[in-house]
Amino acid sequence: MKSVLASILLIVCTVMSQSRNNSVEQYMYIRQAVTIDNTKTAGNTKCRSGNSCDYHEGTTYSWCYTDYSNYWDYCCTGPCTTDERTFLWCPSGDKRQFCGSRATRDVSGRKCLDTHTCGIHLDYNVLGLVSAFWCLVDLAGNWGYCCAPFSPCGKYGESYNWCTTSPFTKVSYAVRDLNWQYCTIN
Repeated sequence: MKSVLASILLIVCTVMSQSRNNSVEQYMYIRQAVTIDNTKTAGNTKCRSGNSCDYHEGTTYSWCYTDYSNYWDYCCTGPCTTDERTFLWCPSGDKRQFCGSRATRDVSGRKCLDTHTCGIHLDYNVLGLVSAFWCLVDLAGNWGYCCAPFSPCGKYGESYNWCTTSPFTKVSYAVRDLNWQYCTIN
């Protein structure tokens, strides 16, 4: 049975809103109380069957196995939020972990696998980076970028839909230009 410890809440406050091509920094402050699900990791990877998030083997942090090769990932024990480091994080016992999206579609509108929905998965993407939200879209290993939870697909002053895929919430526009994707509103 899933253990729900908090309800979903997302508050986004954009202090400075500029066109994507402007060089001014944009600051976003996020407070997100994520539905804490003991079957998914902080990075939103599904725990393997028969194993859920817990303080296994006497650890001081919550974790679970994500597959049968003994790969594992940290789990949230509190809400996903931002801090002075400007990334989304959550407590995991005595540690802090990247956390994020619970979206189920990539920026192209493709449905993510139920076992690997949008997130910043500790098992990394095919590039070996934890630099963006992404998900697997099929069993062949094809994947797609996902919009960050604080940047839903929209026009944001442009003539096309786009979103930020980076987990970082304080982004200079020069850096953000490397971390955005065209997107489809579903």
